[in-house]
Amino acid sequence: MITEKRIGRWIERYEENGYLNGSILIASNENILLNKGFGMANWEHAIPNKPTTKFRIGSLTKSFTSIAIFQLHEKRKLCIDDCIGKHLPNYPQGEKITIYHCLTNTSGIPNYASFPDFWSKTMRLPMTLHQLIDSFKHLELNFEPGEKFEYSNSGYALLTAIIEQVSGMSYAEYIQENICRPLGMNNTGCDDGVKIVANLASGYSLWENPIHSVYSDLSFPLGAYGLYSTTEDLFLLDQALKSSQLLSKELIEKMFTPNLSSYASGWVVSDMLGRKCMHHFGDISGFCSNFLRFVDEQVTIIFLSNMNVTPITHLTQEMAKLIFDEHVTLPLSSQSIKFTNTEHITGKYFIENDESKILDISIKNGELYLTVPKMYGVLYKFKLVPVSHSASKTTFLTEMINEQVIFHYSLSGEIVDVEYKDFIEKNYKLIKT
Repeated sequence: MITEKRIGRWIERYEENGYLNGSILIASNENILLNKGFGMANWEHAIPNKPTTKFRIGSLTKSFTSIAIFQLHEKRKLCIDDCIGKHLPNYPQGEKITIYHCLTNTSGIPNYASFPDFWSKTMRLPMTLHQLIDSFKHLELNFEPGEKFEYSNSGYALLTAIIEQVSGMSYAEYIQENICRPLGMNNTGCDDGVKIVANLASGYSLWENPIHSVYSDLSFPLGAYGLYSTTEDLFLLDQALKSSQLLSKELIEKMFTPNLSSYASGWVVSDMLGRKCMHHFGDISGFCSNFLRFVDEQVTIIFLSNMNVTPITHLTQEMAKLIFDEHVTLPLSSQSIKFTNTEHITGKYFIENDESKILDISIKNGELYLTVPKMYGVLYKFKLVPVSHSASKTTFLTEMINEQVIFHYSLSGEIVDVEYKDFIEKNYKLIKT
């Protein structure tokens, strides 16, 4: 009961401030403590997110692809130690790369999503799976297979092709027949971007206000990052992975055993808050997601978001702290106060000791905005809300994400210090350019 109250207080403040966008499910000892939607599934039509809202789950898809491969291994249709050339005969150097290398991101195959023109061009164009594979199969390997870890969507594209080759089914059909249907995951499937998916959220980004995210063609993500799901369906998957419904206990253990670094097969297994956690992050076109499984403690946290600035990896860890009775800080109230001295604080600022990171404070239609680079160096523009003011300092909160800009004043009212506090509560000193 105490845990639920802690979660309730935390959720209430974050929701009041508009910092939660998506659907969240928190379970402990198989009891669901929170199962709720936040923000908008569709801003154009003012449709709110619900526990049943479907989200594109990005790289959480890799866990499904991994399960499929291990199922085919269990059925003796393939062996995870097979060379990929056995199933994809025309693949160059296919005799030295194994299925297990692809599962654990140790194949050395260059990641097609990191190619220079991918984000600006390729991801927007339709492609067949075979055309996608042709785009990287003749490239030199980054290292000898099995030598080290390097995240690669290319390996999961090959696993998708192997699943289709060995099962005689499309990837989408295989996942439906062998994972979703047996578990009653009726709101999960492969999104091709063409068929209409009922109750699917739209993906958003932010520039002053919510905006449409950049377009990504969904003809080729498939087994790398092409599925949609709900928090409730993913909880069914979580429960199934604690039993032998999908795979034998032995193979589940193998699937969750890290190979090199902390990456296992479609899951990361690492120490989080001093506890063993099985987890994965996903993002695609305005959607971001995180799935945490503290199996020993029987705690599961699933956060699917359709607003790409939502810092879900941090927020899911904060939720875990709430459950494990560790200290968390609540955001300040975002209740706006009157502040008129706006011209005084506008301008470009760089972070002390890092002149490459520029933050810009500007005015538009009488409102203050902060432009700041985030993940992948992408710029976002957040509205600044003044929440407290005194002779010694003024504090602003950003909209959509829990960050602060604080101006400190001298006795004569001059700005003597500017502080930027990001969503993980890391403080930076800002210097005006």
